[in-house]
Amino acid sequence: MKPRLGLPADLEAVTDVIIRTMPLDPQWDYRFPYRRLYPEDHYKYTRMLFEYFLDPSYDDWLVMVVEDSAEPGGRPSVVSVGVWNVSYINKRRHGPGYTPQDPVTEVEKRGGKARRDANHAHFNAFWKGQIQAYQKYFGPLGPEQIHLQILATLPGFQRRGHGSSLCRWGMERVRVDSLRDMSVMASPMGYELYTWLGFETVGTFYIQVPGEDEKIVLRAMMYRPPKQPGATL
Repeated sequence: MKPRLGLPADLEAVTDVIIRTMPLDPQWDYRFPYRRLYPEDHYKYTRMLFEYFLDPSYDDWLVMVVEDSAEPGGRPSVVSVGVWNVSYINKRRHGPGYTPQDPVTEVEKRGGKARRDANHAHFNAFWKGQIQAYQKYFGPLGPEQIHLQILATLPGFQRRGHGSSLCRWGMERVRVDSLRDMSVMASPMGYELYTWLGFETVGTFYIQVPGEDEKIVLRAMMYRPPKQPGATL
């Protein structure tokens, strides 16, 4: 099925996809190692984050979903989710002084040290490291780009093309909106998919708290549409 816009009514389904899928990615364990001890906290703050993402007033962010059914002819439900940073729209509208919205910081302010499912040092290192890597590898290109922040497909529905269709939605936005690229910070779980779709690796970076051996390796990847004949860019 084709991706559709995620709506506030999808909040419970989207939260379920994230909680059931993201632990397959090493960065989730790195940030939330205590989620099994405190499942109520893990659900609460994950839901809160996606409440922001799905809120139309947080229009720097866009959630796209794909529905599918377990049985042929069955009732479809949300099985795959993509979260996009589309702040280029507001930057075009308001100019270079525009400050993008930051739902992750909003959730962290509410949770703070009271949030028991997270390793807060790892959580902060991960978020700050992603920002630094984005500025290093994608910042020089300017605001004319779309960024894939999160991609998740329920394990039972993987390898059906749902993640690919979400990525291709973003790749099409690059063409339709005359953007310079689509970017993503790829974990090992997504690296093969992005490579298969034609993304190039532009840098490798590490998330690590000073003094610790444990670290996460991520790749900055970029998709640029093929140049059309006669193009001068």
